[in-house]
Amino acid sequence: MKLILVRHGETVWNAERRLQGHADAPLSARGIEQAKRAAEFFSSGPPPDLVVSSDLSRAQRTAELLGFSSFDLDARLREMDLGDWTGRWIEQIEASDKDAYRNWRLGSFTPPMGESWKDFCVRVGAALDDALARSQGDAVIVAHEGVVRAACNVLIGLTPLSLSPITPAAITIFDVDRSAQPRGVRLAAYNFAPSPEGLRARGLDHAPV
Repeated sequence: MKLILVRHGETVWNAERRLQGHADAPLSARGIEQAKRAAEFFSSGPPPDLVVSSDLSRAQRTAELLGFSSFDLDARLREMDLGDWTGRWIEQIEASDKDAYRNWRLGSFTPPMGESWKDFCVRVGAALDDALARSQGDAVIVAHEGVVRAACNVLIGLTPLSLSPITPAAITIFDVDRSAQPRGVRLAAYNFAPSPEGLRARGLDHAPV
């Protein structure tokens, strides 16, 4: 089976380089177009057996724009809880501690009152296990950048240090062999962007969650 993860389209806060976490900003006009372009990936193939979305509206709206009229919601697929960083601009964080944001992106720093990378991976891993157990065929998960990066860590052992930022509405695909013991997982595609310009941004901080 294939496990297909899609990051939500760009939001208004993404465009402002403002951190969301569990807060919920609407998709920007560009984000809507990104999701519509990503929908082409799904339009020509057979429908997945299971579609699950984060319960945050930016992910739900993206799932709708991808062409899925019915899908389950799972709060465990929310972005990482950023605690006191929620709603702050990246520039503000870097001005007060120039290394904090970068170290958070690398999984080695937890924002005040926020969720640790380890706890986040446990939460996301439980949601992934549940989706894999419930699906008889391919499964699609529509969620957040952090969720995709956590999936790479949980499923194939890639740490944040080894992963580039995820472009809005980008697709990541795992081939999963559930008959193998332990379960066999291979990364088939990572950060497949709906348009080439999505891959031109540079730096660790180009894709705030």
